[in-house]
Amino acid sequence: MAVLINADDFGKDREINLAIAEAFEKGYVTHTTLMANMPRATEAAELAKKKGFAGQVGLHLNLTEGMPLSQPIRQNPLICSADGSFNQAFYHNTKYRLYMDSLTIEQITEEFRAQLTRYLELGFFKLHIDSHHHVHTNLPVYQALKVLGREYRFSYIRLSRNLYRGGNVLNRAYKLWYNRSIKKLCKQTSELFGGYADLVGYTGGDPKVCRALFEEKEVEIMVHPMYREGVLTDTEVPMEEELLLRS
Repeated sequence: MAVLINADDFGKDREINLAIAEAFEKGYVTHTTLMANMPRATEAAELAKKKGFAGQVGLHLNLTEGMPLSQPIRQNPLICSADGSFNQAFYHNTKYRLYMDSLTIEQITEEFRAQLTRYLELGFFKLHIDSHHHVHTNLPVYQALKVLGREYRFSYIRLSRNLYRGGNVLNRAYKLWYNRSIKKLCKQTSELFGGYADLVGYTGGDPKVCRALFEEKEVEIMVHPMYREGVLTDTEVPMEEELLLRS
């Protein structure tokens, strides 16, 4: 068994690109996923090739930040603002995280296809899939993902977060259904997924429990490398202090 440590948001901006490259150099991460629609995506691709981790770059599908790569979705007020940029309207509305009309799902499918095309044009090939703000775990977005999963034969798709104990019964039931569905859609995924804080909570911060977990399960840990006052951090926690990931 193993732990996959994925750096989200590659390509979002120059500082994040540099932080992720440093995280690779220091052995803090094993993978990253690219925001193909963001202005710094090309720079990210060049950096990954220069630093030797291009083979570990997947795709961070995005419907909530920046400009779409496809045109029709820019006219959809549920997804985009008047200037054509993503507006997060559906993301903040529970109804639309469970239901969208067929035209919107088609537009999402085409936007994801455009992001996949851009990812491949930049020279990447891994087809390791996750998403910004976990939008691929929303039911209508998952319907779009299914279409493309069959077409592109994704090698890996991130689960809905399940690295915790307890929680709302309905939410846990949905996650169980969703995660089972993901495992039918692609060749590989993890058994448990969450952030570093989730890992600490799940294991009680005990290195022995953590090591045993990694030996028994396939685990994905999501991190967000960036700089805080010149210190490489996972959002706010210095990455050098995330000791469970190096136990």
